[in-house]
Amino acid sequence: MKIIQLFYKSSVFYAFNIVLLISNLGLGKADITGQWNFTNGLQAEIGQDLEWNYEQGEAEFGKASKFKVKTLNNEDPMVMSFPNSDPETEFSGLDVYHGGEPNGGSDWLLNQYTLVMDLFYSVRSYNKPRALIALNDFEGAQFQVGTSNGIGSRSFHGKLRPNQWHRVALTVDHVLGEANYFVDGNLVGTEAIGKATDDNGRLAMEDVFHLFNHSSESFGGFISSLQFRDEAVPASVIEELGQANAAGIPSEPPSKPYLVSMTPKPTPFRRPVPTDILPNTVIQSTWKDGKAAMRKDTVKLNLNGKPLDVSAKRSDDTVMISAIPENLLEPLGNYEVLVKFNDSNDESHSKQWRFTVTNFQKIQSDIALPIASGREPGFLVRSAQATAEAAIRHDYNRAIHQLEDILTDIEGNAVENVAYPPEDGREFDLIELIDFQKEGSIFGHFEMDDYFPGIPGEEDHDTNFSTEVLAYLALKAGTHRLGITVHVAKPDQNDEDRFKVFVGGNARDRFSQEIGSFELTLLGFREGPNDTTFDFTVEKDGLYPFRIIYWNKSRNAALEFYSVDLETGERVLINDTENNDSIRAFSSVGQVRRPYVAMASPPPNTSGNSKDTPISIVLSDDETKVDASSIKMYVNRRRAKPSITRAGRHTFVEHLPEHKSLSELDYDVKLTFKDSTETTLTREWSFSVDARDKMEITGYWNFSSKLKAVIGSDLVYLDGESGATASATEFGITTDFGVNDISGKPASVMKVGHVGSNANFGYLMEHGVSANGGGNRANQYTIIFDVLFSGLGNGWAAVLNMDSQGDGDVFWRRGDGGLGQGGGGYEPDDPELKVNQGQWHRVVLAVDLAKGVYEKYVDGQYHSTQDNAGLDGRQSMKPSAWLFNDNDGENGEVYVAAIQVRNGKVSQEEAKALGGASAMGIPMPTPVRGLWNFDEGDLSATLGQTLDYLDGAKGATAGATDFGTTESFGIDGIDGKPANIMKIGHVGSNQNFGYLMTHNIEPNGGGKQVNQFSLAFDLYFSGKGSGWASLANFDNKGDGDIFWRRGDGGLGQGGGGYEPDDPEVKINTGQWHRIVLAFDLAAASYKKYVDGLYHSSQSNGGLDGRQSMGPTTWLFNDNDGENGEVYVGSIAVYERELTAEEALAMGSPKSSGIPTNLESAPDPEVIPTISLTLQADGLITIEFKGNLQSSANANGPWKDIDATNPATISGSETRQFYRTRN
Repeated sequence: MKIIQLFYKSSVFYAFNIVLLISNLGLGKADITGQWNFTNGLQAEIGQDLEWNYEQGEAEFGKASKFKVKTLNNEDPMVMSFPNSDPETEFSGLDVYHGGEPNGGSDWLLNQYTLVMDLFYSVRSYNKPRALIALNDFEGAQFQVGTSNGIGSRSFHGKLRPNQWHRVALTVDHVLGEANYFVDGNLVGTEAIGKATDDNGRLAMEDVFHLFNHSSESFGGFISSLQFRDEAVPASVIEELGQANAAGIPSEPPSKPYLVSMTPKPTPFRRPVPTDILPNTVIQSTWKDGKAAMRKDTVKLNLNGKPLDVSAKRSDDTVMISAIPENLLEPLGNYEVLVKFNDSNDESHSKQWRFTVTNFQKIQSDIALPIASGREPGFLVRSAQATAEAAIRHDYNRAIHQLEDILTDIEGNAVENVAYPPEDGREFDLIELIDFQKEGSIFGHFEMDDYFPGIPGEEDHDTNFSTEVLAYLALKAGTHRLGITVHVAKPDQNDEDRFKVFVGGNARDRFSQEIGSFELTLLGFREGPNDTTFDFTVEKDGLYPFRIIYWNKSRNAALEFYSVDLETGERVLINDTENNDSIRAFSSVGQVRRPYVAMASPPPNTSGNSKDTPISIVLSDDETKVDASSIKMYVNRRRAKPSITRAGRHTFVEHLPEHKSLSELDYDVKLTFKDSTETTLTREWSFSVDARDKMEITGYWNFSSKLKAVIGSDLVYLDGESGATASATEFGITTDFGVNDISGKPASVMKVGHVGSNANFGYLMEHGVSANGGGNRANQYTIIFDVLFSGLGNGWAAVLNMDSQGDGDVFWRRGDGGLGQGGGGYEPDDPELKVNQGQWHRVVLAVDLAKGVYEKYVDGQYHSTQDNAGLDGRQSMKPSAWLFNDNDGENGEVYVAAIQVRNGKVSQEEAKALGGASAMGIPMPTPVRGLWNFDEGDLSATLGQTLDYLDGAKGATAGATDFGTTESFGIDGIDGKPANIMKIGHVGSNQNFGYLMTHNIEPNGGGKQVNQFSLAFDLYFSGKGSGWASLANFDNKGDGDIFWRRGDGGLGQGGGGYEPDDPEVKINTGQWHRIVLAFDLAAASYKKYVDGLYHSSQSNGGLDGRQSMGPTTWLFNDNDGENGEVYVGSIAVYERELTAEEALAMGSPKSSGIPTNLESAPDPEVIPTISLTLQADGLITIEFKGNLQSSANANGPWKDIDATNPATISGSETRQFYRTRN
């Protein structure tokens, strides 16, 4: 007997949010934690030594008299002379690790602290900006001496006289919300700085601050003493400190043991930066006794809450605490150290700090071979070269195709390999060192340069080539840093030598581990050597197979491969037999090289792949060959039937899976095959497909609410809220700035001022585009700008820095209205198509670097194609890009009305449809034209224009309007969760009560009014007020047009207009509901939906009738007082009639509000089916949909059957159960 069971797919999602909070335990009273008197350079009197932020530069130490500086109380103090500085100078200030403890309610920030400095400025610095304290390394100084010679942050107080010593002090207290400033013991000013929010104040300090560091020019002076306290001391203490003194700022030994050094150093957490902290780092801190000594027997050290075995060694009055983590730390892992101890008075103390580990990879130990197996020292190297005039791309895919000798040009023609082959008919040359330059000239860090093997080729040119390097590296267990140096041209030439490095059991295989790739480090408008380093760990000694793929375009060409000493930074060429520290390389280990996967598409671990992209694999023979007849492919555990063809040494495998739903589909692929020695090889990988192929908006900013995003993440000032960008940024409407309206209509805009050279100027845009195109970065995207260039500022105005480093990537050229970068990169195909000064334009950058395509459009017209660096090249984006940024000051004044990012490249037709700049913003695939979620506690729009009080800001509507949360108003949350909402009170009869909604929808439907549109509301009626509560007055006059009826929960207007078709579809008092009103008055259609369900159709006035809209609509308005108390979670207006399917997909209210994108109703899952037919020969045919499984027991365990529909089984089988499932 057979049992047939049908199972339906179910998915369970688990989300874990783990928050680890380690509090300070038993902190003693605040104390002096840092004192520096410059008597011995950067050495501390109390606390940790100072460090140069970058280089010492022109800073010097010596007696004041050495610098012809006045004495202090008739004595000649030791001082540090610090020069004028800016971001380009070697001297950029000092890093001060202050050793203070978190306070003011925070577990990791100092919200209360005091700084005291003895300073001298000459007349040369008088009336000039002078940086004092920067709280981070990107924003510029938060505390300065201003051009008025006063001290402060946003306001300046007192006066520092030139050619005089002054004792300058500041106290910060975010508990009280004030900063106080002192000169020579006197309080000269108080500044309101706000109280800490979420334990984080604007001027709160992390573990380090930066002395004399600024984001722009700062003038120099002299310092003789510096003191830090982790408390905001009262004014009386500062008064007692008095004036500057040659003996330094008065201090005494701290009462408790104090920190002298810590390893690893703390890393910033407010805005993380790359670190060089290694995975095998030892955690150490050194302490010095204060008035009380440390009891080393009480020391404990926790790492992320877990205790480590700790060593505490005393030497005189110093104790060194050390601990080694049990395992290697994780790449990019965030760690928190907590040290606890008691002192000789038995008081407990603690210190905590955070750090982030560098990015590194772990190499699997199972690929290691015995070091003794290495044969033939050196590298196997070969090159392949195209003809000089070949039209080929410049990316990794080109390199692989070229090396596999299956490269075609952009027109699909085969490209000949003109590189000289290795000698004696071998596949590779044996090379001792990887230190190549195309002409054998010295380049980079070493002087052993040789020609690239096979280059120049038969055509006697040295461009358009790729090189493959193979070797087994002898690595010791531990952490390693390898480096590769290549040539890069100037940014506008888009000519960078690039590379990837792989390691694996077969390093030639596409599924080997990529551990390194080109990273642009030669910043600025420069040409020369570019260094890239990459870190990794190995668990045991052994020989590890490595592969380098290098590709060149034109101009220079160079390649160096070396190791970097982790402590000294010394570079040593790999396999330099004259250097005992060199890592040895071997070309052979006595094993046969087997076939490998040369290419695989879609690439492993990628998402968003097109549904039309087949699974495609290219197998390449090596010393053994592929047996094509043995190839098997499994897709999601089901046997597939790919096409298999063979040409030369390559076997091509291709299969297009059947996509069963319009959603993101995950695929697991398994490929097995045998080689000519009957060895079975298996490769497995995963990828996902977006079967909808639907481009989405991932970022949209219209500047109606400053830097707040309509869609995606808010923009951020690149140099912080107190930096030059914020100072140069203004918000308003076109008329405020006296610039042209957009198509005759005023619009909200952001003005970006011109500031001159400032590498940190700009806006950080988290664009929301995931890595795509088969690369590690965003390679397929579109960015759209509505901009007006005033012409003020530089002749080249940066628009975008795509890779967030170095030179900008897109510029406007004032001289001719050009758009682009580099020689020939600004000119349009049509000379009349310009980006004119003083005019609004819509600029579209459409990028698909997977295909080597980067197109520009202006006002819907094709502008030109831009040269680019291909997949993962400089035009690709990391998770963020920088707007209006350039490293050397090529920026200009620009007005911006909107910016939009899409996660794919628009076509020429789509770009044309976008047209020119519009006051209504950049069109979106979604029909939403206005959205209000009330997250900001006001009437501002999430999308579109701000709502207005119909009777003004001081009228009855404003008086009856409150903003808060469901919790603050004491009502139910939305879908069980708290949400930001607006409360509309009941005021009785008032025909001017309500809200003015400007919807930005043009007349449509063939009439003079808006006839095709939809409105959606998330509402909660309390029942207070009138028995009829108005929702909207479409024609802005007389009676409202849509009401809620309290008596029966009806929705509509007029006799018979309130009743639903289904009596159960009601709008109940005291419950949240989502109401959708959908209109096509050109067809006399007006439909209502509640919580996704059809409610009813409403009689209407037809085309241009009373339900049609003019430029505005009045919300919650009625002329005779039919209104009621209502809570509003979200409101949206759409430029067309929503369908029943779309209303159904919108469903019930959500705490997140009405979404900006409309989703179609979900496709029903493919329902598994199964049927059995007994054949005359005794066989049983199973016809099924889904995944066929069998079991000897009805309760399982069930196993997948490798079968396609229909399947055949023997009727003589013993008892067996079958089922299908998704």
